[in-house]
Amino acid sequence: MIVPRRPLVLMYHGVGSRPAAADPYNLFVPAGALRAQLRWLLDRGWQPLRLAEYLADRSGPGRRFLVTFDDGYRSVHDVALPLLRELGVPATVFLCAGLLGDRSRWMPDLPDEPLVTRAEAVALRVGGLDIGLHGMDHTVLAGLPPAELRRQTGLAADRMLAELGERPSAYAYPCGVHDEPARAAVAAAGMRVAFATYHSAGRYAVPRVDVNATDNPRTFSLKTVRGYPRLRQLSGAVPGLRPTLHALLGVGPRPRSNSCGRG
Repeated sequence: MIVPRRPLVLMYHGVGSRPAAADPYNLFVPAGALRAQLRWLLDRGWQPLRLAEYLADRSGPGRRFLVTFDDGYRSVHDVALPLLRELGVPATVFLCAGLLGDRSRWMPDLPDEPLVTRAEAVALRVGGLDIGLHGMDHTVLAGLPPAELRRQTGLAADRMLAELGERPSAYAYPCGVHDEPARAAVAAAGMRVAFATYHSAGRYAVPRVDVNATDNPRTFSLKTVRGYPRLRQLSGAVPGLRPTLHALLGVGPRPRSNSCGRG
């Protein structure tokens, strides 16, 4: 019996070239690397999905992928959007409802990266990208009291509806962190799906594969393998395994760091 393969969900953040000092969390993938990664998938027969296609059927024949961008950096509008349109690859961008036109001030080491404005968010949607919710202001949901959970989920969705004229149907947890009350709040807010990183918990914590500035062609190809999320979890649990993998596969010239940042 052939087990249907669930779509690969890729998690990006910013796009563009940044020196290590300006991007301590390795969030910005150079445009050339993004193009090469997506071209690699397309050349091997992978089918890109819109969010609605992903929601309609998450299992089936063939290899399929969903591209997502967290945080809503302006570089997604300025750099990624024309590249995605050139390749014919759709994507979903997760925005913080209360930070449109603001900056990445939740990260002390990267506080001034501009975020998309309301007009740019509309342009993303007009350009074929889907808009999802990333909370109100990038606050991690796990451990929040009920009133703040409601603000970061249901009220944030209401704010997005007021700003963009469309209520989001998908959520991405800031920093990928969630717990049972967070998942329940996201479901109560009317989301049809929520994305985490490697720690999954059903429809409201779907795992994604992070792609960052340190990836090279070999590490990216490894991340498309069906068992990679499990390998990634094991590499953090088994002492010495992750450094061994890095030594075998290589990394980009910049040091790895927390891909979410703190704040």
